Amino acid sequence: MAFLRFLLISCCILKAVWTLSFSECNVTRSCWHQPPACAENNQGVCMSGVEWQILPEGVLIEIEAQTSDLDQTRPFYAAVGFSYNQRMDDDTVFECVVTQTGTGQVQLSFNDESFNHVLPQASSVMVTDGSTSFVDGVLTCSGKILLDNKHLVAKTQQFMVLFTILKNQPHYLLFARGNADPFTLEKDIHSTNDGSQFPWMSDEMVRICRNCSDHDLYHVTRMRQTYHVERYWRYRIAVWHGILMMFAWWVLASTAILIARYFKPLFPRTKLLGTAVWFQFHRDMMVASVVIQVICIFFIFYQAGWIWYQCSYLCTSDDFAKKMHAITGFTATVLAVMQPIGAALRPAPSSENRIWFSWGHWLFGMFAWCLATATIVLSLPIGKTGLNRVFGHLPNWIVLGYILFFVGCMLLLEILTSPRSGEKAESGIQPHRFTVGPTGMALANLNTPIRDAPIPEPKQTKLRVLIVLLHVVVSLCVVITFAVMLFKNLYSHSP
Repeated sequence: MAFLRFLLISCCILKAVWTLSFSECNVTRSCWHQPPACAENNQGVCMSGVEWQILPEGVLIEIEAQTSDLDQTRPFYAAVGFSYNQRMDDDTVFECVVTQTGTGQVQLSFNDESFNHVLPQASSVMVTDGSTSFVDGVLTCSGKILLDNKHLVAKTQQFMVLFTILKNQPHYLLFARGNADPFTLEKDIHSTNDGSQFPWMSDEMVRICRNCSDHDLYHVTRMRQTYHVERYWRYRIAVWHGILMMFAWWVLASTAILIARYFKPLFPRTKLLGTAVWFQFHRDMMVASVVIQVICIFFIFYQAGWIWYQCSYLCTSDDFAKKMHAITGFTATVLAVMQPIGAALRPAPSSENRIWFSWGHWLFGMFAWCLATATIVLSLPIGKTGLNRVFGHLPNWIVLGYILFFVGCMLLLEILTSPRSGEKAESGIQPHRFTVGPTGMALANLNTPIRDAPIPEPKQTKLRVLIVLLHVVVSLCVVITFAVMLFKNLYSHSP
């Protein structure tokens, strides 16, 4: 009963202070109220609304927003953005920041991919008649944008305003609300989880045109809060993407690299499923790694709406890391997919071009591994992982530790397999490079009149196996550590 009384009182209060005029929508002014169920006969569900009028000198914008679900101890903000693509991407924003006493600021700002930047100079010459109030939990503000003053905007900020609202092209509308710093009035990031606090985007485009023959009026009713994938699942796809890609590269691919380079002379008389032991492990691990990568790439682009992230005008280091993460990660996966295709088309063992294939296969593989490792480093500051934000530089030290460990394993195995002073590889074949055939003969000598080449006794077999097994254990521990970090951060904001 107490809960029902609270809802009734809240609805009554909201209806009493809600001042936006539904009856004038699409008549004298344009309107957009959130959520979709918000209407004149159903004002109890209204959480926010925007109305605007085209005037001879510019455009008058009015905003109202309910704040009952926000932090009541801090100031509030509400903002409407004008976007070409329903995304936070090069958008002009009209916003209000209001304290609990009703005082505040009305200003313009600019969305640059994942950050919002206030435009003080542009606001001072283009925004006038700004007013703010805060009554019974409802933020109200209004302001007039003087379009004729666009020439007064500083050159460094002109593109941020002229890019959208001052052009007579249709735009989508974005709406966000949240809290602000009580001392500087700097806006916090809006909610990043599904729910009433998550921003809205219109499914209809509107045009703010002062010089058009017909002044377009709108009553926007079609809107959404997310794309085709809810934020709940987008976060989980991103987390699993990171875990599985790290497993694919640092557990499967890294181990396959070590086996291919240092296990060839081991177990010369033993076959695994009809082929050499080293080759079976190397091939199966790499195929599994490539399959995992392709699946992860598909789902990460699916949750992003098949949009390639681009760093825009005000490109911060985190923005650049996110952009390069996509580029290096996609390139690494393309190279990984090319590896088994190239291996299937490799020249015969007796071909004089075989040496070029072997070097090319190794170089492309190591380059792909380096790109994948760089991609993992670039993922640490990305917002969806939250690794640097939550755990500081600890993830960076773990990544550095694994890289040094992997390089150390390669160096140690290289020392173990290299001929000692005075030693020569029999028949001119380096022990860690040839492939053993069914009779124990080096494949390099198959299909030739040369007699079977005697195979040197493999050196340090047990130690080689121990090093590779140790690598598997360490790499698994690294992946599990990052999985724990990622899930801990995920459940802290999206349980």
